[in-house]
Amino acid sequence: MSINEAKNKSYHHGNLKQSLIEATLEMIHHDDIDKVTLSALGKRLGTSRSAIYRHFKNKEELMKAVLLSAMDELDKLIEPVFSDTNSSLLERFHAMGQGYVSFAMSNPHLYRLIFGPKMLKERAEVIEQDRQEFHKLLHGDSSEEVMNSNQNNGFHKLVAIIIQAQKENIFKEGDPVLIATAIWGLLHGLSSLAIDGHLSVSDNIQAVYEINYKMLLEGLAT
Repeated sequence: MSINEAKNKSYHHGNLKQSLIEATLEMIHHDDIDKVTLSALGKRLGTSRSAIYRHFKNKEELMKAVLLSAMDELDKLIEPVFSDTNSSLLERFHAMGQGYVSFAMSNPHLYRLIFGPKMLKERAEVIEQDRQEFHKLLHGDSSEEVMNSNQNNGFHKLVAIIIQAQKENIFKEGDPVLIATAIWGLLHGLSSLAIDGHLSVSDNIQAVYEINYKMLLEGLAT
């Protein structure tokens, strides 16, 4: 499912910052990250570079804000799956993986923005600075304090569902962060193969996902 694309429209000073983020997201959704320039962005919104600099001191600062927004878009897709109390734990686990791969397939440029090598340094910086609880979790801290913190990111929800499955004796014991990271690795690998043009994978993405899911359950089941 594609993100809601920003509309190319006039702005007023009160929302220029958000308009810059949304317009950049739209540009990346349709094209590669490298095509984003402040000049192109200014033309798109009908504003000057000096006006842009009033909100972002440079392109790197803008791209960090865009990166956070793109991460939020993925989380908005994944988080409701985990919160669906009408579905069983395993149904939510299955739907989570489908949603993740679907996001990558529908938004390949945004997916590369979030997880690709071009923004690796910036991603680490924004997570450490702006998503501190998430940063702790990624580095292995699944303490009660961290797990009870108000987080809506998909990785946090994945760790939470693994912990719950372990409590219900559905999944075997083990470090929930390491297990979540291994699952993420499988989903990322499948998504990357699909969006990078490996047609034998892309043409059978659902079938490949189902095999991955079956293998995961067999490995995690008690």
